[in-house]
Amino acid sequence: MQNRLGKLGLRLWRGVLLGTLCTLLLGCQGPELAPFLAKAPALDLPGTPRRTTPWPNALGPENARFSPLEALNPEAVGDLRLAWAVRTGDAGTFFQNTPILAQGRLLACTPHNQVLALDPLTGATLWRFDPKVGPGPYPNQANCRAVAAWEAAPAETTACAARVLMATNDARLFALDLATGTPCADFGAGGEVDLAEGIGDRLWPEEVQVTSAPAVVKDLVVVGSAISDNMRTDAPSGVVRAFDVRSGALRWAFDLAPPDYPPAPERRSEDGYLLGTPNVWAGFTVDADRGLIFLPTGNPAPDYFRDDGPDRSYYGSSVLALDGETGAVRWRFQLVHQDFWDFDTPAAPVLFTLRKNGEDLPALAQNSKMGFVYLLHRETGEPLVPVEERPVPQGGPLAPYLSPTQPFPPEAYRFARPFDPARVPLGCGKLVDETAQGPIFTPIGTEWTLGFPSHAGASNWGGLAADSQRQNLAFHIQSLASRTKLIPRTEVAAVLPTLASWDPTVDLNALDEGAYQPPQEAWAELMAALEVPPGAELAWQRGTSHFMAREFPMAPLPCAGGPFNEVVSFDLAREQPHFRQPHGQDPLSKRLPLDLGTGMLGQGGPLLTAGGLLFLGASADERFRAYDAQSGTLLWEHALPYSGLATPMAYAVQSEAGTWQSFVVIAAGGDSRLGAFGRGGGDFLVAFALPSAQEK
Repeated sequence: MQNRLGKLGLRLWRGVLLGTLCTLLLGCQGPELAPFLAKAPALDLPGTPRRTTPWPNALGPENARFSPLEALNPEAVGDLRLAWAVRTGDAGTFFQNTPILAQGRLLACTPHNQVLALDPLTGATLWRFDPKVGPGPYPNQANCRAVAAWEAAPAETTACAARVLMATNDARLFALDLATGTPCADFGAGGEVDLAEGIGDRLWPEEVQVTSAPAVVKDLVVVGSAISDNMRTDAPSGVVRAFDVRSGALRWAFDLAPPDYPPAPERRSEDGYLLGTPNVWAGFTVDADRGLIFLPTGNPAPDYFRDDGPDRSYYGSSVLALDGETGAVRWRFQLVHQDFWDFDTPAAPVLFTLRKNGEDLPALAQNSKMGFVYLLHRETGEPLVPVEERPVPQGGPLAPYLSPTQPFPPEAYRFARPFDPARVPLGCGKLVDETAQGPIFTPIGTEWTLGFPSHAGASNWGGLAADSQRQNLAFHIQSLASRTKLIPRTEVAAVLPTLASWDPTVDLNALDEGAYQPPQEAWAELMAALEVPPGAELAWQRGTSHFMAREFPMAPLPCAGGPFNEVVSFDLAREQPHFRQPHGQDPLSKRLPLDLGTGMLGQGGPLLTAGGLLFLGASADERFRAYDAQSGTLLWEHALPYSGLATPMAYAVQSEAGTWQSFVVIAAGGDSRLGAFGRGGGDFLVAFALPSAQEK
């Protein structure tokens, strides 16, 4: 009894704090924009391509979110100053872009796929391209995480000898002249290829998007897709395709249908691709030396229930290696078998050299939503640290379809913390008292089931950074709980006649066939009748026997309690963290002289440097930070105009005088989905620089 009272007292104390926080948040404002506006390049400032160090794709020159710049080191980082800030003029829900460098131009894309080529020294605009992408709404929000670049022989100077490749929210693939931003007329139809052709019918135009960068493999451009979740079993195919970078002609297509899947022509698109397969939404990693392209794959459709025929998850929730020139599968490693938790592989893996038993091994590191990190041999896919198939809970309506085991890496490589009811604050009682709890991979049933980690992931699209020299990984871990339940369609059908705002002549078949679009008030009434709270998601999962509902309980901060966000630096040689500590500042600590030690919610990726720094935005507190990558000491932080929920990049650039200057650039757009915890709608690219230094 005393222990229970103690826990209740702790929850009451936290509840009072969070109640105070809720009041304080109403007046919480972000930083002043004036200092950043003052650093905007003049409109008439001429820009020029520059001599720079490379950053050829979103992962950087080593495909590791790693900068080889030794000048970015703990001794110098205190001199890092705001250099320029560019407003793109195109804001969305968030701004997750990582710029790249190509032939001395800094290339960025906005949420609605406008492309900007900037002078990397001054931020002056060299050119701009607008594909006129529609406003949406898009199921995965309007987003463009990066573009790609390709160049022919360096001596070639004709138009489009070097190209910018971008795939859009409305499923088009563009090739632009790197020098001018003009569409390359010889690519597809007037510079673009329609990616929606041949993959199956769309319920609405925005059902299929591309939100991450394409990849370049020699003279091919490879593209994936992001398809609306939890709608239907016959969703458009998740096929991965490679196009000729010059002509736009299709060169190969990798259909993610299981190798032994029956012909089933009724389940195929017009081009023969299986419908409802996993897709690759998070981007790619290319090992040019080995001719491999690595694919982090999503779930089959829909995520939470599939009872419509042969299993389609063979390639789902995996990392795959394909031959870059042919699309043939070299190997497959599955992170989740029979995934019914939306634990899809969320980020492109990073490449590095692992030193093990005196040998240098070509490795890749793959993060996961479960908070597990897997180390695999790039050439074979074999685990470089042991992976054990362990029994996991069974039962519920999913019982016939569940895998009896799941692959677990060693405990040292599992970073999600366990759920602790004692951390749950007052106002979040339903997370403890009205939710079925169990270990990771507990099957979701017809009662609310705890997801911790949630489907948002302990780790997500920000992924990992790797330093081969120091044998170090860096990342952040987010602790956010969700609740999910399955609702039998028979139960939904029985409720419909009781709803005052639902057309009484319409049944679920009409909803499935698209013949009826319920008004907003009817859907809200249905949710109430099914005991799904406002603000939660209700998905009908057409073609299955169950609807799905899910939510993130908040009161007002996440109900699983803190820390909400942690930064981790992991020593691969010792197989233990250099440090693990809260990252970001919660709103209450920003306004009162105390620190709750919870960190702050946020998404984004890390950046490691050869000088020994770890840069990280990834917190909704409008701050950008640099840590000592070994000790965790916070060495530098700077305000941002909006939160930097993106992955930074770094380069050095040479001025006309011949001096070199090191830069770090991050997109700052916030996230309007965070409500009181962070502003959205920002459109800033912000560059910080060290003082100039003579070239050595």
